[in-house]
Amino acid sequence: MGLIDKKGRIFGKVNIVDFAVLMIVLLMVFGGVYKFSQISNTTQDYTEEISVTIEVKDIGSGLVEAITEGDILLDSVRGSEFGEVLSKSSVEPHQELVIGKDGKVEFKSIPGKYDVVLELKSPALVTEEGILIGRKPMYIGSETRLKSDLYVFDCDVINIVK
Repeated sequence: MGLIDKKGRIFGKVNIVDFAVLMIVLLMVFGGVYKFSQISNTTQDYTEEISVTIEVKDIGSGLVEAITEGDILLDSVRGSEFGEVLSKSSVEPHQELVIGKDGKVEFKSIPGKYDVVLELKSPALVTEEGILIGRKPMYIGSETRLKSDLYVFDCDVINIVK
C-alpha cells in the first residue's frame, strides 16, 4: 500500500484535494495569527507627555467659564484621554467678516461669542510616522471634537511640542 492509492486518497482514507484545501486553510489561519501577534508586540504603549495647543472658536461665555485648569478632555468619538487643560492662553471676542451697508468688508466682533486658546498636557505615542493621541493620529491643523464631564466642543490643533 503506497502513500496515495488509485482513487487519489492518502493512505486510502483522505481525498488528496480535501487534504490540500485543509492545509491551505490552516496555513492562512496560522499566518494570520502570526501576523497579528507581531503587530501587537510592536505597538506597545510607550507614551510620553507632550504639549498641545488647541483653538476653540465661536463659543458662548458659559462654555468659556466652564473650561477650567485641570479638566481632563476626552476624544468625543473614541472616549480615550486627549489631555489635561493647563491654561487658557487667550480669550478673544469672536470675529467674522461682515459686509457693511456701504459694501465695505471688514471683521466685526460678534457679541457673546469668543475664541479661546487652550494649552494641554497630553499623553502621546511618538513614532517616526507621527504622533498618536488617544490612538488617533494628530497633526497641526487637525480638527477634533473633545469633551469633558460637563461640556463638548470642536477645536483645531494649532501647535504640538514634543
